[in-house]
Amino acid sequence: MTDDSAVHQPSLPRTAGEDGTGATTEVVETAAGPFEVLTRPGTTEPVLAVHGVSSNNRLWSWVLDAAPEVSVVAPDLAGRGGTPARPGPSSVPAHAEQLVALLDALGLDQVHLLGMSLGGFVVAELAARHPDRVRTVTLVDGGLPLEVGEQGPPPAEAVAPKLRAQYATDQVWTDEAAYLVHYRGGVAPLTGDDDPRMLALVAHDLAAVDGGVTVHRDLETVVADAVSVFTSTAPAEALAAVRAPIRLVHAPWSTGAGSPPMYAAAHVAGLVAATPAIVSAELVDAVDHAAIIMTDHGAAACVAALRANLGT
Repeated sequence: MTDDSAVHQPSLPRTAGEDGTGATTEVVETAAGPFEVLTRPGTTEPVLAVHGVSSNNRLWSWVLDAAPEVSVVAPDLAGRGGTPARPGPSSVPAHAEQLVALLDALGLDQVHLLGMSLGGFVVAELAARHPDRVRTVTLVDGGLPLEVGEQGPPPAEAVAPKLRAQYATDQVWTDEAAYLVHYRGGVAPLTGDDDPRMLALVAHDLAAVDGGVTVHRDLETVVADAVSVFTSTAPAEALAAVRAPIRLVHAPWSTGAGSPPMYAAAHVAGLVAATPAIVSAELVDAVDHAAIIMTDHGAAACVAALRANLGT
């Protein structure tokens, strides 16, 4: 049992952004700058949900549908969606500290953490740095250190140009639907082509320009964040320092059926054996990195792990 008196429920007012899930959006001013935050009140202790490197807070639409009882606070990370980039270099530790400022602004003493992909690394870092603010951690195909060879992570100068080319955002599409076709073809082939939540997700990344729409996330922030994961031993150090219970769900594929996974099963097994805080690790069948959260099947597995951490 937990002491509910130590937890403040989020109190953001409802706005015109309310949708069928009961979620609302608002810009919250913090000591680390403004955040656009999607909030959905529920009956549980609050869950801070953190999206992936090139995503936004609409990523959690499937979780909102699958778990109507869960109280969710989902910010856009700096440089994505409705949250502006911050001055100076970005990194996983920088995001973790910015999110602590958000918790302070919202009056949330302690939260459960839910992170997907890059968000998993951010919440693990937050849990390691601020154990008094964290009750549990749920990781969705992220947050565990990546498998590297004997020589360790690659140097940043070798990785950054490839990432910059991968995340370049200067192309113009005729409309949101056209960009969604591109998005699904590149990173989310197992998601539903007629799922309105997919269109809402990508629309939050887009801005109108002459001739159509273009992606408006901050490229330098995205690249710096990915570099801080791929070229550092910090994720391993953060995971080892987490004391809150961790539950992991991970995918057998990265992009499409049969593709190599982000985390090989043997690598996960080794980390579970070496990390006392990890209390469960589930391989979700028939999903890739995107479909583990952007489909009802994948979201159901994520919600099962989250509910186990919430004790519901």
